[in-house]
Amino acid sequence: MSDDLLPIETLERLSRQEGVDVRPTLVRVLTDLYVQKAHHAPEETARYEELALQLLDVVDAETRTIVARKLAEDDRAPASLIARLLDDAPEVAAPIIARFPRVPRTLLLSLALDGGVLEACAVARRSDVDGDMVRLLAHHPDDLVLETLVANPAATPSDATLAALVARALGAPTLAAALLRREDYDRAALAPLYLMANPEQRVAIRAALSERPSRPPLGVRSLRTSDLVDAAILEAAAQSGSQRLVAEAIADALGLTPAVAAQLTAEPSGEPFVLMLRAVGLDRDAIARALLVAQPEIAQSVPRFFDLVEIADATPRAAAVELVAAITGVESATVAPRHEPMFDPSGTPERAGQIRSAPRLRRPVIARTKESGRSR
Repeated sequence: MSDDLLPIETLERLSRQEGVDVRPTLVRVLTDLYVQKAHHAPEETARYEELALQLLDVVDAETRTIVARKLAEDDRAPASLIARLLDDAPEVAAPIIARFPRVPRTLLLSLALDGGVLEACAVARRSDVDGDMVRLLAHHPDDLVLETLVANPAATPSDATLAALVARALGAPTLAAALLRREDYDRAALAPLYLMANPEQRVAIRAALSERPSRPPLGVRSLRTSDLVDAAILEAAAQSGSQRLVAEAIADALGLTPAVAAQLTAEPSGEPFVLMLRAVGLDRDAIARALLVAQPEIAQSVPRFFDLVEIADATPRAAAVELVAAITGVESATVAPRHEPMFDPSGTPERAGQIRSAPRLRRPVIARTKESGRSR
């Protein structure tokens, strides 16, 4: 690069005479030439750095964002330019945060913790996002940050972080869908999202739970309760198919509230109903009878009827217990995930407020039973 190729001062003087500001074009062209050239003499880099810094102070945010995108993947970019862009508005800094190889890790950790939506999303997109960053980002108050994180193939959460993401996704359907699309995540850990999963994802979750080492179904009462549920099914049949009687018997057997058992009994797919019956310990024939009595609409479809019976029959009782516990939030034999501190024991990362001047307010995390809004 040289002044013979780009006589900046001359072009700018001419543009002023014509009343047209070409400085946005000049800084973009300068940057294109810089990143496209394989090698730069020190004086070329110094000249580009000087001119670009001057122009960035007078061009609009859109132009500065374009420059940031061009420099984001160029490890040779002058440090002063990168620092200038990082200190700019979030939309300008975001490409640098997301892709520049040499952004300080302390800054990335701080933005993961306290950054605004654009900045935290940029950290979540990085190809070198590590476990500490993932753990901090997983607690960001905006769902878009979590969705961006889960969509990044490089983001590998620990068991505890994945559990936190799943818990958050119970009130955020888009995040739940993103988690369920990750085939490399532990499908058993996604069991609480079972009712939000498509048929193929449900099959994968049941299979993952079935492959776990057998655990005693501590959340279920004595096997005698299966006889009581079977008796309730017969009584319901005598009363023209009362769902309430069956749901109450299931609730008593599994330690659920009658309202939760009734809700799952009436769930349109029929899968939670037959899985609860399997968790109680009913066999194939008893489950088939229960479908005929308590789910007459489903029973009218012969293929669907036999599909549900097969789902229940193919699911080990222990897996059904864990799946029902995951769906309802009722404790089962599953061991609680080990607590992981939000910060590395070596110390708390410097907070973003100490690095970036703009203060940011954090929204409270939405409860799992409510739909959470997303800022875009």
